[in-house]
Amino acid sequence: MTDFATPAFRARTTLKAAALAATILAAAPAFAEEAEATKADDNGIEQITVTARKRVEDVQSVPLAVSAIGGKALEARFVPDVRAVAKYIPNVQLGQVQYSGATLSASIRGISFADIERSFEPAVATSIDGIFLASNTGALVDMFDVESIEVLRGPQGTLFGRNTVGGIINVKRSRPTGELGAKLSATVGSYGRNDYKAIFNAPIIKDVLAAKIGVFSINSDSFTYDARSRKAEPGLDRLDITGSLLFTPTANFEALLTYEHLRDRSHYPNPVNQSVGEQKDASGNVTYGGELACTAFGLCGHAADYEKSGYRASYGGLPFSAPLDADNVTLNMKYKADNFSIVSVTGYMKNKDSLNIDNIGDALNVSADPENPAYVPLFHPVRKLHGDQFSQELRIDTDFDGMFNMVAGVYYFQSTYSLDNQSVYVADATENPGARVDTFSAGQTVKSYAAFAETYWKVTPTTRITVGGRYTHETKDFHVEKPAVTLPEGGPYKCPDVNSAYAPCRNPHLAFNRFTPRVSVDQELAKDIMTYVSWSRGFRSGGWNGRPGSTPDSIGPYQPETVDSYEVGFRSKFWDNKAIFNLTLFQTEYKNKQEDQIRSNPVLPTSTITFVENAGKARFQGVELETQVRPVPELHFFASAGYLKAKYLQFIDGTGKDVSASKQLRYAPKWNASVGGDYTFDLAGGDQIVFGTNLKYVDKYATESSVDPAGLGREIIPSHTAVDASLTYTGHLASLKEYKISAFVNDAFHSGGRIVRSSYAGPFWFSDRIPNRTWGIEAQVEF
Repeated sequence: MTDFATPAFRARTTLKAAALAATILAAAPAFAEEAEATKADDNGIEQITVTARKRVEDVQSVPLAVSAIGGKALEARFVPDVRAVAKYIPNVQLGQVQYSGATLSASIRGISFADIERSFEPAVATSIDGIFLASNTGALVDMFDVESIEVLRGPQGTLFGRNTVGGIINVKRSRPTGELGAKLSATVGSYGRNDYKAIFNAPIIKDVLAAKIGVFSINSDSFTYDARSRKAEPGLDRLDITGSLLFTPTANFEALLTYEHLRDRSHYPNPVNQSVGEQKDASGNVTYGGELACTAFGLCGHAADYEKSGYRASYGGLPFSAPLDADNVTLNMKYKADNFSIVSVTGYMKNKDSLNIDNIGDALNVSADPENPAYVPLFHPVRKLHGDQFSQELRIDTDFDGMFNMVAGVYYFQSTYSLDNQSVYVADATENPGARVDTFSAGQTVKSYAAFAETYWKVTPTTRITVGGRYTHETKDFHVEKPAVTLPEGGPYKCPDVNSAYAPCRNPHLAFNRFTPRVSVDQELAKDIMTYVSWSRGFRSGGWNGRPGSTPDSIGPYQPETVDSYEVGFRSKFWDNKAIFNLTLFQTEYKNKQEDQIRSNPVLPTSTITFVENAGKARFQGVELETQVRPVPELHFFASAGYLKAKYLQFIDGTGKDVSASKQLRYAPKWNASVGGDYTFDLAGGDQIVFGTNLKYVDKYATESSVDPAGLGREIIPSHTAVDASLTYTGHLASLKEYKISAFVNDAFHSGGRIVRSSYAGPFWFSDRIPNRTWGIEAQVEF
């Protein structure tokens, strides 16, 4: 029953009423506030400035692989959250890990790490308003209030530090405008989608203190339905509230304070059960014994039914629940003198999330009465977790007239998480202690200290040399407790334990020191034409397994990994700013590469163990192309393409054998490409109609490092081509800045859904799915 007295309900109801009233009154919407770092050129391509090197620069002049999209373009292309920017950027795959609230899955140039356990570090980092996130939980940022987004490809160990071996996604939200105004949006669409968003700006003290408030309500059903009741499964239910104050007492100083509260009660599609039984060859010889879920419990999937329904049918025993609560505070301060700036970035975040799911997505009938079936999950994990982080960066950025400039600073980071409890129940939906086969708690505190500097030397009027480095000292203190349970699956044990027979368990403390340099040389060949070569290094710290197995040795530790990237780039803008052509070639060398592996528990096969191993060596080689053409002001084309050759050079298994020939790198499609454009029809009175479209192709890729033991290729995700389109009418009324009515469709030519992630868990094989075609109608109005 709905609690009509809760603040969340009142806020959401008020927002819906305001949005609907405004859009009905004005008959529709407006473009997003344009990023301050972008400049429009009515006759050419929009110039975008970025902070990829923590200083404001034209994206075309930066000697590294960075792609940037401004807020206006994000809105025009109906990018709902950070995942969709991958449609426009080469060698970038972004998705959602639904096993933790609003968690981003990222792969850049084939470098990724898929596990959501907080003791494991991401390989691709996310930064929001200059704050590095300890994990990608909560990183699915809504694009409605975003000024710009930058995706930096390749290791960013010098300026951004730890755990950026694949790259970094840098999100910058809009600032208070200092003017009285509002922007309201309402969207309805497929699968019950109904979103309501609002931004309010106001001056508190003219030219001194400005305020901004944002409220976003995201709601929908799942695209899946319960195959037994035929009812839609629950979907998104997210409320995000932000508030910002911009203080500018003088022309030389500013302070921007932002608070965000996220309340996410979303549900996600139940997994697809792909477990199989015994496999035989043409001669009748057994080639694979099958997964326990199928061979012992008869849960052998519903392959024909899944395909017939377009992967919309769901057979789970529980709704897939992964709620999240988060509170974030950011303070950015900047003092600007004549030829240098001092910047302070302070952030504090805390969150609480949980999980309660049917991990196989295929329920077991425990009723003896065929007329009254009773379905329960076979494998039912329940977990509750909370964590927080604090970070402080202080840096100086020079702007001298001579040959030398630099960015230099110091950085402190601390994060703590506590997995209060994780328990796994077998053939049970009620968390009955008698059905519990695994339980544990764990936690970790990370402290990181760093000093960094990057220097820029203009040795000739057309030649620049960049030399930089970062020294990082990091510690990790871990604890775990695994009590005995009803069924004998291992334990009890705990760490730290001075009497433990396993030495690392006596004092689970780790310390790492790493230096991560970067060197590049760029040469201006002509006006707006530049080439560069670079070498950079990144590292990802070692650590502990926060999801322990039956014995203490399953906690690790594992060692740090190192990435060296070699890059050659060409950047050009020509035809009177009507065309851009960028080309990048890269080779990445991976040492001590960390791989997460999920395996059956040897003590109790109905449960699994996740561990991390330093697999050895890998190499990534590739080419990236990005281009834009605007032959006339009304027509804009954009395209990108990526090629990636990724392979293991060495993979040492538990017996000491090199099995690299049988391993494959995950989330590393060989080819990917996109092409799109928009055309603007100018109407009387400054009104416009804009038609836009984009095509994105992604080649097949693997989501498991090991080949499917059944020989069915279940770890391979097939190639996919998606076509998006939109039509927008923008108008003006005397009382409004502008209004806009839009219709859009994503993946127009594919119905139903598809599998995007497939995982082998020992006793079973499960996969995650997303919808194909979705559509919407949106109305926006800006005062």
